[in-house]
Amino acid sequence: MRTWNDNRLVFFCSRSPDEIFSLGSGHSASSSERPLILYAYKETENARQNLEFFIHQGLHGAADFVFILNGETDAAGWIPRADNVRIVERPNACYDLGAYGEVLREGGLWKKYKRFITLNASIRGPFIPPWSDKCWSDAYLERLSDDVKLVGMTVNCGPTPHVQSMIWATDQVGMELMLYPPPGASNPDMYGSDHDLVAYGGCYQDLVKAIHAEVGATALIRGAGYNVSAMMAAFENPTYIDDCKLPVDPLYDRQYFGTNIHPYETIFTKANRDIDPLLIDLMTKIHVSSQGGRSWDNCR
Repeated sequence: MRTWNDNRLVFFCSRSPDEIFSLGSGHSASSSERPLILYAYKETENARQNLEFFIHQGLHGAADFVFILNGETDAAGWIPRADNVRIVERPNACYDLGAYGEVLREGGLWKKYKRFITLNASIRGPFIPPWSDKCWSDAYLERLSDDVKLVGMTVNCGPTPHVQSMIWATDQVGMELMLYPPPGASNPDMYGSDHDLVAYGGCYQDLVKAIHAEVGATALIRGAGYNVSAMMAAFENPTYIDDCKLPVDPLYDRQYFGTNIHPYETIFTKANRDIDPLLIDLMTKIHVSSQGGRSWDNCR
């Protein structure tokens, strides 16, 4: 029995990660159909809580998972061993976007898949309502289309509107653009110049360049003639991406039109900014204590 303690609530999960992983035996999909899900991790107390939650709630048998462990950590011991799970341990370099790019380009890994999700340990989830049998990864991937090539949870309006990078979904067309941005794809802003790489294209040496890479990914996709999408309800306004000025960043406390985004709206929640901690604690407690391993049933 695993004890969870985030300094506010203590509660129990009755299944270990390996027990939950064994629930998925027999679930399969052909390699051409299986999405690839990359999870970037850097050791902090909050990140460890988010990783453990993801292991219990997010792992399933209908995708291949790569856990990218950046820097010194013993988190590999928490990740179940299975045929569809791979662990990459690497120096803490390039920030998350650069790390995804290095792993995906290595040996042409990205060419073996048609659909992708990248996410990092700053978010907690997935949170699927008990009345829904939706697979969390399908919820993101199904928003991709011939027109939409980048999906995330939220849009930040500044410095220019962009899909925030804590979780992205894309397909092979979008992935090629983001791994190999064409010349002239970078728009100058307060974080970088038109000569800087964006999206998964570079190894970013400082936070400013990493932010430029995040902001520039949306312009990259749209500049190639495609569109982007986000899970947040406000994005359903068809002109939101072009007109948005507020909230500049909805992932701060009370900055989503005076309130906060509920985890059921975006399936994941930003967990390292002290946004509505009582709600996040309660949601975590409920889902861990009663819904461990649900993704094995929902994702097939």
